[in-house]
Amino acid sequence: MKNTAAKVIAILISVMCFAGFTACGARAETGSHGQTFEETDAGGKDKEEETTAKITEDATTAISAENADNDAVEAFHEAKLIKVGEHTYYPDYLFESDRDKKFKDYILSVLGKCDKELHDNIFVYVIMEAETKDEFRFSAKIIIDGVILEEGEMMNWHTPDTGYVWNYDYSKFRRCDFTKSDLVPAEEAITIVYEDAKANSEKLCNGDSISGTYLLKADGQGNLYYEFTVNKYSLVTIDAKTGSMIKAHYWDGEYT
Repeated sequence: MKNTAAKVIAILISVMCFAGFTACGARAETGSHGQTFEETDAGGKDKEEETTAKITEDATTAISAENADNDAVEAFHEAKLIKVGEHTYYPDYLFESDRDKKFKDYILSVLGKCDKELHDNIFVYVIMEAETKDEFRFSAKIIIDGVILEEGEMMNWHTPDTGYVWNYDYSKFRRCDFTKSDLVPAEEAITIVYEDAKANSEKLCNGDSISGTYLLKADGQGNLYYEFTVNKYSLVTIDAKTGSMIKAHYWDGEYT
């Protein structure tokens, strides 16, 4: 965005300089060829106006592009992770629809106790109420260097013998190696998602206003991608190394 702003300033300066230059040129030509003043001056002015209009149009286009980038960056932000204990993290939206403070406090106390047995950092993304009253099931994924492993699945549920304990879900578990070098800037990924979401606004919940969060994840092969949650119910993934869109699933949250 800084580069765009610099280009806009440069273009506007070019407009002013060019206008002044061509005006001086026209006056000099008039002095040398007094007889042809009217014809020469008209042609110079036409060319000056045409070129100035083109440069102004380019400046307007650049300003519009910068404004669009600003709108996109303001619409999305990295999901805020809240820490419980030494190893447990959860997104700040996990308790958006919690029933009351007592419920949240109880869940956090359970996660805090379970955290003492952990060696890996984990991202808790699901809380489900079990069939047994006042018992819950939790799902999480391993976090390494700020990257959530999509197949680093863990689960936790209450048993009479052990209480709540985290276990690897070996049916879905896979560690992977990855590198965070040469990542596409998040701002670039945000712009791609924002423009695509605008083009599909009729498929979104409250499509007139686009916003959301994103997380950096890795698949089972170590490929990194940005996962965007758009307007609560929609998901878009962007390859974090190439900037290309992997997939987009738009939904307005209504079952038909």
